[in-house]
Order: sequence, then structure tokens, then C-alpha cells
Amino acid sequence: MHQKKRWVALAISLALAQTAWAQDGDDRFKLSGFGTIGAAHSSEDKADVTPDFQSNEGVGASSSTSGKLDSRLAVQLNAQFTDNFSGVLQAVSEYAVTESYKPEISLAHVKYRFSSKFSARLGRITAPLYMLSEYQRVGYAMPWARPPQEVYNYLLPMDGVEGVYNINAGDAVIGIQGFYGRIDSEKADVDAMRGIAVQVDHGSSSFRVSHIRGQVHYVTDNINTLFDTYRNLPIPALAEMAARLDPRDVDGSFSGIGYSYDPGNWFLRTEAIQADYSPSISGKTTSGYASVGFRHGSLTQSLTVAHVDSGGRELPGALDPFGLLNGAVLSNNSSRHSIGAALRWDVHDSIAIKLQASHIKNHAGSFGGLGNQQPGFLPGRGYNLLSASVDFVF
Repeated sequence: MHQKKRWVALAISLALAQTAWAQDGDDRFKLSGFGTIGAAHSSEDKADVTPDFQSNEGVGASSSTSGKLDSRLAVQLNAQFTDNFSGVLQAVSEYAVTESYKPEISLAHVKYRFSSKFSARLGRITAPLYMLSEYQRVGYAMPWARPPQEVYNYLLPMDGVEGVYNINAGDAVIGIQGFYGRIDSEKADVDAMRGIAVQVDHGSSSFRVSHIRGQVHYVTDNINTLFDTYRNLPIPALAEMAARLDPRDVDGSFSGIGYSYDPGNWFLRTEAIQADYSPSISGKTTSGYASVGFRHGSLTQSLTVAHVDSGGRELPGALDPFGLLNGAVLSNNSSRHSIGAALRWDVHDSIAIKLQASHIKNHAGSFGGLGNQQPGFLPGRGYNLLSASVDFVF
């Protein structure tokens, strides 16, 4: 937490140090923002579809219809101190991550362009996990009510440093991005997070591949109680098993690959990731989606299929006479697939209305990544998710 505050404080202080000098300039500061007013309805009434992996409630058992899944409001201050030196400060109010609408600083960084090819950012930046990471919260920038949650299940900023080097190769632009920092969130921390991403843009095509490694700590009160108890049991084999499954100190990796083609009247997006925290109960998940859409004037219709395969954990079985560790392993099975149809209507150059209907089928024995499970919840059951939203930028 102290490191997190230092990164943010450093970025803000560097930005503010330039403020007095820059006040006489015109257009050096720009205030903007974005938001979503959304409502979602789930037919699963014994568990919740959640905004991200750290939230326990969203829509479903807690409320059949709720705005928690998509609604958010963000304001952003962009500062252009010199031609090469700029800064960004962004605050967002949303239910995800903190399970409250208390505003949080989601971005706070300065950027320096050393040359036409190389630039660097320092402070709180978007964790570069996905193709759409920079716009993951901006619903207006997407054709769907929300990006496919089978892949886009993290909403975490990174505190650290990032450098991007661009190479022109004929008609293509190759961006090589390297980064180092840490994630400090409500339930999950990542130390020594480092990685590289390469993106190639050529005409209407974009291709991106990335690989990230770090020391992952996923901690909740229930996890502390469960693993502290099991690791101290006078049953050596069970205690060793609990140590292997403990998610509180794990070498993890995250790899992604994606492609998009968008000539204008239609688009294709596809992306696949693998997050590997095995052998802990967080396990290994391989997920992906493919989405195709067509634009007719102000209307955009799209169809998306997505999939998650979850594994990489060792089930204690008969070794666990109490059953609690077995239950924890089984409940982390999130394997499922979904199919969804979305319709976007651009009613204004800064406002879009969206409708989306999805059917999600949890695989046999899978809890599907659902939270707030209530008595009577049946793993492996399918459900429908309906969404309506108004996305805007200002």
C-alpha cells in the first residue's frame, strides 16, 4: 500500500510542479470524462454475475436487476506541459474492485516523449493486459455493453513505469512496450510485475501479443482462515497439499494474443489469454472470444462467442476429511461458454444506447466464476443475462 501511494504521489507531484509554469498557456489543460448508465438482469437467482473477479455481488441473487455490473462515471484531466511532456489524472466511481462507488484514482501518470519513436510513462497506468486495456472502462469506445467477461475480468491499474518504442516498417507500425511495476488492489496484489507487449498496426488490421510475469498474492478473510488452518494441521500430507494450493504467494504469468480487423462497415475482433497461477486454487485459465459486427448508419449489430477453460489445480480428494479444501478447489472451477448478441445505436456523436442479450452455460461441475452463491445454487447450470446501457463521453 505504501508503494502504491508513493507512485501516485510522485506522478501527481511531478504534474503539479509544472502547473504554475503552464497556467499562462492556452489549451494546456483539458477536462473530459466518460460514463455508463447501465442495468443488467440475470435469470440466475442463486448467484451473482460480478463486475470483476474481486467483487462478490453484481446482479442475480442479490438483485435480479442491477446497475452494479456496468454503471460508472469518470473524470479525467489531461495536461500538456510542453510538446514532449504531458500528464493524466483520472478518477472513477464504479462498483467493481472496491464494491462501493467511492471514487478511486484509476490513472495518475506523466509521460515524456524522448523522440518521435520512444516515449515513457511513470505513475499509475493501465495494466497492459489486453488489446482494449486502455479503453476497458470506456463503454462508448466499444460495440458491446461490456467486453466479454470470459476474458476481460480484471480492472486493475499498475503503479510503475512503461516505455514504448515504435518502428515504421513499410506501411506497418510496430510498437514494442516494456513495463515494470506492481498492482495493489483490494484482494489481489502483484509484485515485480514485468512484461513485454508487441503490437503491429497495418491498415485496418491490428495484432498484439504480450507476456507478463509477477509474484501474485490473492488474499481474503476466508482464504486466510482456510489456509492458515489447513497448513497447521497435524496431517503432514494434507498440510503440504494446502501449501501447494495456497494463493497468497504464487509465481504467476499472463499471456495474451489478439487480432482485430476493422475496415469501417464491419469488424472482427478475437483475443485469447492464459493466466497461470497453478498449482494454487487460482489455477490456470485459458479463455478467448471472437466477435463480428456490422454497421448500418448509426446502428451496429454484433455477435460474440466466448469460452473459458479452468484447471491446473490438484483436488485433495480423500486426503481432506473435512471437505473444506475440496470445496474451495471445486468452487474455483469457472469453465463456461457463452453466446451473445448486441445492438448499438449512436443517437449522438457522444452518446450511444446499447442492448445486449447473452446465454451463458457453465460446464459440468463449474461454478462459472459466479459470486454470492446462495443455498440451492447448482453448478453447471446455464442462465441468461440481459443488459441495457447508455454510454457517453464529454
